[in-house]
Amino acid sequence: MCSCPANYVGFPLGVSNSRTPHHEQKGNKMKASVTGLLKGRITRRRLLAAVLPAAGVSLAWAGEKSDEHGGDDQHPQSFKLEGAWVARVPSFPPLLWTYILVPDPSGRRASISGSIQVAVPVREMFPPLLADQEYISPLVGEMVMTGHDTMKFTAIWYGLKKLVPSNQNPFEEQVVNIGVTSGEGKFIGPGKLTGAHHMAFYYPEADADGDGLPDPGQVPFFCLPKTISVDTRVGLMPPCSP
Repeated sequence: MCSCPANYVGFPLGVSNSRTPHHEQKGNKMKASVTGLLKGRITRRRLLAAVLPAAGVSLAWAGEKSDEHGGDDQHPQSFKLEGAWVARVPSFPPLLWTYILVPDPSGRRASISGSIQVAVPVREMFPPLLADQEYISPLVGEMVMTGHDTMKFTAIWYGLKKLVPSNQNPFEEQVVNIGVTSGEGKFIGPGKLTGAHHMAFYYPEADADGDGLPDPGQVPFFCLPKTISVDTRVGLMPPCSP
């Protein structure tokens, strides 16, 4: 028995309804729209999944670019080795030396070129040690970053005395000692660093191979206590106005 309402008009058996009711058409359209939307979201998600890592790499490269003080996104207080510097010793104010840092392309290794304007008065403090020294040469060395704001360094100079040229010795100068300072430093702000210096003095005989440097294993004849310097980078200053 048919359970349909009495006023129900059905289709004869074997005859299909070739027209889709209006509410079913709307339902099919909604399904198609939702399916398209989902596919579009999936496509966009896949695109983002492919693009974001590449964008992340680009942002990482951008973050590695240093500012004028060598800072970056990870270490905003990091620095580069470069520029002209003046070093003073707070515990012994007369001491003064100046130097230039010439960096390699990375900014984390630099050559040192400088001179000592007011040296430690070793000859006056310990007369027998540097009795022959009359003056000192410019200094040269190397500085290498060990962290984002720390470094190690070594610099070398020569104690010299004047000679009277002769037929046997036409030279006017003679090396009487080799000075070496090695130590560690730390940037304490833009254009400011501190250095812990361990100064040692060698006799010329410590350079047996004649390369100008004390040979490995040689013992200095004199070492100074650790000396702390505060170094200031030379920047632009306004000209005077008469």
